[in-house]
Amino acid sequence: MSSRGRESLTTNLTILAVRRRRDGCWRAVTIVLLMAGWVVPARAQEAPTDAVKEINPLVAKQEMILERFERFQDRVFGLRQQLLESEPENAARLGRALSRAGELALSEKLEDIIRELGDPALHDRALESQSKWLEDADRLLSILLEQDDENDERKKEIERLEEYQKRVAELLAKEQSLREQSADAAAAQRMREQLDQAIRRVDALLERQKQLGSGAPSPAQADPQKSLSRDTEQLAEDLKKLAEPPPEASSEKPEIAAAKEQTAKASQSAQSGAQAMNQAGEQLSKNDTPSTQGFQKQAQEALKETREQLEEAKKALDAQPRLTDPLAKEQKDVSGQTKNLSDQMKADAAENSQKGSESGKSGSSSPGSQNLNQAQQEMDKAAESLNQSSPEKATPSQDRAIDQLQQAQEELEKALAQLRKEEREETLRDLEARFRDLLAKQRPINESTVALDKLGTETFKRAEQLQLADLSARQRVLSEQAGTCLHILDEDATTVAFPRIVGQLVDDMKNVSDRLAAFQVGRLTQKIEEEIVETLEQLLGAVQKMQQENEQQAGKPSSAGDKDKPLLPPSAELKLLRSSQLRINDRTVIIEDSIKEGASAGDELKRDLRVLAVRQTECTDIARQMQERKSHP
Repeated sequence: MSSRGRESLTTNLTILAVRRRRDGCWRAVTIVLLMAGWVVPARAQEAPTDAVKEINPLVAKQEMILERFERFQDRVFGLRQQLLESEPENAARLGRALSRAGELALSEKLEDIIRELGDPALHDRALESQSKWLEDADRLLSILLEQDDENDERKKEIERLEEYQKRVAELLAKEQSLREQSADAAAAQRMREQLDQAIRRVDALLERQKQLGSGAPSPAQADPQKSLSRDTEQLAEDLKKLAEPPPEASSEKPEIAAAKEQTAKASQSAQSGAQAMNQAGEQLSKNDTPSTQGFQKQAQEALKETREQLEEAKKALDAQPRLTDPLAKEQKDVSGQTKNLSDQMKADAAENSQKGSESGKSGSSSPGSQNLNQAQQEMDKAAESLNQSSPEKATPSQDRAIDQLQQAQEELEKALAQLRKEEREETLRDLEARFRDLLAKQRPINESTVALDKLGTETFKRAEQLQLADLSARQRVLSEQAGTCLHILDEDATTVAFPRIVGQLVDDMKNVSDRLAAFQVGRLTQKIEEEIVETLEQLLGAVQKMQQENEQQAGKPSSAGDKDKPLLPPSAELKLLRSSQLRINDRTVIIEDSIKEGASAGDELKRDLRVLAVRQTECTDIARQMQERKSHP
């Protein structure tokens, strides 16, 4: 394995250490593993040609590594016992790692390496044995890094639940549309029945009026005529109520609105007829025959007009086709789609459960699947009612189906909120480990730069030049590792200032690498290095503070409001932005002082000024975006 590969493994182990910090045990596991294995080849391969002088130190180092590795196994065993109840998944992973270490005989192989290092003739074999030991240690490392696989599974689960959520939303929209259409069909059907009943009442009233007007008028007909007037007036009132718009603000279908308009006219005609009948009754009481016949004729004409208007209202309704059969088919289709989704969720849950049992984890059903089952049953009932041309009976079933779909949405959102919360926490742990590692590696670079500056560039010899080249290369590697942090934040995409500040950090690290390669170790280089450390400390502090807040919120149920919760709150981002602005101010002062001290405004200073100008513009842009996000969350 190359030195760069070992460094990558070291970084991964450091990240793993911070991911699971329980009583400091995970940190101990990783530190011991780092000391036990990944330093071996670096020591052995650096052995000089004069093997006799280096054998004893190498053997002593290797013996120390064996002791640490055995202590490491003891600590892992103890940690496994501690986690058996509280974190069974982690305990199982540690158990698999211990078993694997035994299968690979890692301790025994270290003992073989010690013997080989003790014999100068077996030195080459020792190097080969160390290389093989590293390969075996990599297998052990893969078990300890299974958390990365869990992260991948979490991402897949989030994507799966989001797809479920999308499909449930589509089903809900379709069911709500069907419910609306069923309600319209039920309203139209109900109004047809009411209009038919009103027409029969008009026919009966008209027949009674004809009988009263068929013979010679007499005072004895006064009471029947007045009774007929009251019944006609009651019909007018009923028609008036039938023509009223719905109490809710929802709009009616044009056909129903047109039917109600005709019904309102019929109500007015019936009212006119009732008035004519009442006047006829008054005239009969007075035995005024000529006037009576005139009013009775008006009443008959009014009733005939009422009937015609009611028939027009029915024609208006008939303009809306009777859609119960097509609605039944659509309802059956939506029911089938709901069943398909429910079946898929069950199949996915079964697959996850099988995977979980293979890895020692417990599986569970997909959130919302039970609600989908109940929704599908209600949809089938609604389809049956629609098949029987009973849309009014279908709507209660559709209401219950809609309620179940909404509950399924809520269950999915709760599950998604929990997974997103875990993902944010994992991202914060990952960033904390990375920032901590960067900080630990940056400080020695800064110290070496200061030491070289004290020597003076005019005294640099080959050794100092090689040291600067090494510092530049190490700084370049750190900039690449910081770039990984930037990639993580870009993928998260929930913060404004956070990724931009990390982007500035990457640029500063590249700048320092270039300056060190050019043997520039003066005040400006040191200032940028100081700013890198300051930025890392602030980023680390912000992440740790957010982790503390999350720990305080531990145990509280997740909610839909957590969906777009950022990694850092706006207040923390504002502090990062303020610090970035202060760094711009400080660096501007240094450049200004350099010019005052007689340094010419050469290409390098001009370039530094351009960098500051770009960064100042960027800070302005960050502030604007933060304000926009605050105004339009």
